[in-house]
Amino acid sequence: MPAVCDHLLWGAANLDAGIAALAERTGVRATPGGRHPDLGTHNAIATLGRKRFLEIIAPDPTLPPGALAVRLASMQTPALIMWAARTSSAAGTAARAEAAGYPAAVIDGHRRRPDGAVLRWTNVFVTGHGAGTLVPFFIEWDGLSPPADDGADGLRLRSFRAETPQAEALRAVLNALDVRLSVRQAPASRLVAVLDTPRGRVELAGS
Repeated sequence: MPAVCDHLLWGAANLDAGIAALAERTGVRATPGGRHPDLGTHNAIATLGRKRFLEIIAPDPTLPPGALAVRLASMQTPALIMWAARTSSAAGTAARAEAAGYPAAVIDGHRRRPDGAVLRWTNVFVTGHGAGTLVPFFIEWDGLSPPADDGADGLRLRSFRAETPQAEALRAVLNALDVRLSVRQAPASRLVAVLDTPRGRVELAGS
């Protein structure tokens, strides 16, 4: 099966400010998720429909900052920074990427939920394609139900796309990785999500 959107990452320099910004725009206040000790970040979750969610992610000032936390700390306003595609086999996804000529790193991750349970997953990060975060990282959830079941309700993902000046090149990469995503020719590269919300239709985009 093609890899499809699992979750969108909306980055912010401060988690409380990110939660407040989303609530102001959509009328939905994301639920605190947990901390990522390896990244130096923490998050909050809002469901986008069945098995999909929006992750607000920001530096956790109580943790040593990783590269992502440093990047997030420099953001002036919240923006859509990357996305994750769900896979049933991280090893299989990595093998497919490498067969297509792209290096792939398989990395285990975890965080503790507010209820104390530990959520675990395996990520696959594919590089060498030149398309940055328009190409997703991949995630295989392990065991417990994914965070979509924990997030605040009220949002639905109506559409999601990538915009780029190199539309055909991006389509070729996504096809090689068996990823399903709408791609649109545009002057600049960014991710765009359109949500149905209690306050009407709202667009979240990359900066």
